[in-house]
Amino acid sequence: MIHNSLPFSTILFFQYMFSCILLLYVAKFLISKIIPYKILLSFISFVYIAILFPKPFHILGLIVSLYLILLLLRKYYKHDNIILPVFLLSIPIILMKIGGAFPINPNSDFLKIIRIAGLSYMVFKVIGLYIEQRRNTSKIYFVDFFNFTAFVPTLLIGPLDRFGRFKKDTENGYSNMNSTFFNKGLNNLILGLLFKFICAETIRRLILVYLLDDGSFVYHLSYMYTYLFYLFFDFAGYSLLAISFGNFIGIDVPINFDKPFTAVNPKEFWKKWHKSLGDWLNDFFFKPIFKYFTTKKIGTSIQRQNIALMLTFTLMGFWNGFQLNYIASGMLFGIYSATHNYYFYRCKKEKKDVVFSKLNPFIVKGISIFLMFNSVAFAIYIFSGKLF
Repeated sequence: MIHNSLPFSTILFFQYMFSCILLLYVAKFLISKIIPYKILLSFISFVYIAILFPKPFHILGLIVSLYLILLLLRKYYKHDNIILPVFLLSIPIILMKIGGAFPINPNSDFLKIIRIAGLSYMVFKVIGLYIEQRRNTSKIYFVDFFNFTAFVPTLLIGPLDRFGRFKKDTENGYSNMNSTFFNKGLNNLILGLLFKFICAETIRRLILVYLLDDGSFVYHLSYMYTYLFYLFFDFAGYSLLAISFGNFIGIDVPINFDKPFTAVNPKEFWKKWHKSLGDWLNDFFFKPIFKYFTTKKIGTSIQRQNIALMLTFTLMGFWNGFQLNYIASGMLFGIYSATHNYYFYRCKKEKKDVVFSKLNPFIVKGISIFLMFNSVAFAIYIFSGKLF
């Protein structure tokens, strides 16, 4: 068992991943006609789970259970309403979040079963799979499902992938393991190591640990900006490392971070920060909610959009956990998005910028980046739990 279960946090994890890459390349050139890529990928994931988790049958049992629920839903549930299927698939994550938010004995058998690292990502991926494939009559084989849910580089921290895209990469298998993918992997590996082990660790060891919590405004302000940069470099570093190891074995893992601090508004920010989660929430929650409100003719168009935005970002808060700091942070991002959406609506209606119409566009961009950056810093500060 790897005692630190987070990926890319131990030498042993890197040793395992590089061994797997070597194994796949050897298989490509020597035994590709004997052992299919998908089977070897499943073997790699299975061995990883057996090494990483002290009770691997918990997570393997979860994967099998989700697969069986998925098959039953696709076979017997023919309604357009997806609330029941989503609820059934979400039960594991709901139980885990409740268990983390309320004072339950941490050594209880209940929590040992439901507290599985990477559970949130796994459940969201399966929900997305069901929604995208519910009208597709083609079979979903367990080997494809297992590879998708248990894919080693993204198992615990994402990025969130899509089943169709991922399956296509695995079908191309060995042929994707070429110089183009390898070079992409090498570039992402170098940048990921720089972000995670140089930038994030430097901020944590030289600044965060030395900030004296005297309760002053200066302390909280310093912590707010320091934690923001630490979280970015740490999470973006993890994501880049996951992408890099995917690239090395021919899987084009979706990008998660793309210069988020240059965003000029909340919509652009969520295309640059944890992009895979933002895209998932937009496709599988915001759009269906907005469509439902439109069908039921609830409110005006702008009201429907803003209510859907608030619900979407509140869900994002609950996805992180049922604690107040996570929920409040998600709702705050919802307020940012709804406010900007209304501002954009007014500009479109008035056919001019209702706030900055008299300013130079370059100055407007600078002000927008400044406001967005500081708004994000405050929301992430709430997320950190320092205020509650």
